[in-house]
Amino acid sequence: MRSIGKSFWVGLVLAAGSLGAGCSSATDTPVGAGTAGTSAGGSVLASAGAPGSGASTAGTSAGGTAAGGTAAAGAATGYSTTGGAAGGGMASGGSATVGGAATGGFASSTAGAASAGSAGASTFPISTGKPTVYIAGDSTVSTYPTGTQQGWGQRLKEYFTADVIVVNKAISGRSSKSFVDEGHLKEILDLIKPGDYLLAQWGINDRSVAGPERATDPATTFRTYLKQYIDGARSKNAIPVLITPTPRHQYSNGMFQNGFPEYCKAIIAVGAETNTPVIDLQAKGLAYYTMIGDDAVTKTIALDALHFTVEGANQMARLVAQGVQEIKVPISQFVISSKLAP
Repeated sequence: MRSIGKSFWVGLVLAAGSLGAGCSSATDTPVGAGTAGTSAGGSVLASAGAPGSGASTAGTSAGGTAAGGTAAAGAATGYSTTGGAAGGGMASGGSATVGGAATGGFASSTAGAASAGSAGASTFPISTGKPTVYIAGDSTVSTYPTGTQQGWGQRLKEYFTADVIVVNKAISGRSSKSFVDEGHLKEILDLIKPGDYLLAQWGINDRSVAGPERATDPATTFRTYLKQYIDGARSKNAIPVLITPTPRHQYSNGMFQNGFPEYCKAIIAVGAETNTPVIDLQAKGLAYYTMIGDDAVTKTIALDALHFTVEGANQMARLVAQGVQEIKVPISQFVISSKLAP
């Protein structure tokens, strides 16, 4: 990738799909810090400033954004938006000369909602070398050395050109909570660089049936843990992407069912609240299952109710790559489009 000295945040698209109904009790078990920047790039938007004013409460005099943005569209050396961050500005901490906030980046809790500030073009940091995509997830994502089972994380690199590095850190049996509690998120954050990516797929082992060490509440603690992935990536000036769970092989009443509806809704809601891209893999997977039919899913895709054959993992990786292209993050240009057809 062409080396760029400053980090610029480029367009957010939220890939949200329709959700099916129904839940299942099965859990996921296998079968077989950033340097603080200066204040030159625009500070937090506490309130809306008049266009062109960059009022002290809504950005710096160099052109801080506010609910619709200033005419200057942000400080010359920082990153901002061309039309204002969604919901009236960036998150707390203030952007720095190259994007680093004084507190370590963007805070998710105060980021504008995706439904607001639609006239603006939010921006993402650009890697100065080859961007690395780190993946956090469970057994549906994990890498398996041999056998008939695979996770989509080990196949994703096949859908990108050599301009992108993919590092699969998914671990079987983990939830959003246990992955953090065991220190695995920290391991990623110790490695991740500005302009890299953190793809996080959670929800399968977060259900109550997974036990207290893994379970989270989709209305409360699940959302809190998701924000740790978002805030952690942004503290390193990297790009977080949330992914809804892969679909179960759950077919009834002539339809494939969403076994994780509340967790999918929570992921989409957190993405909207924090201006974080979301790939709705559940919706994409269910649509693909419906297209090929239950017999084909049984014979070629599903290893059991939850896990994937080699071809199943390949198809899920294809759908994730398709989602990356749709959310228009900088590495979207390196997705091999010719491979995206089912």
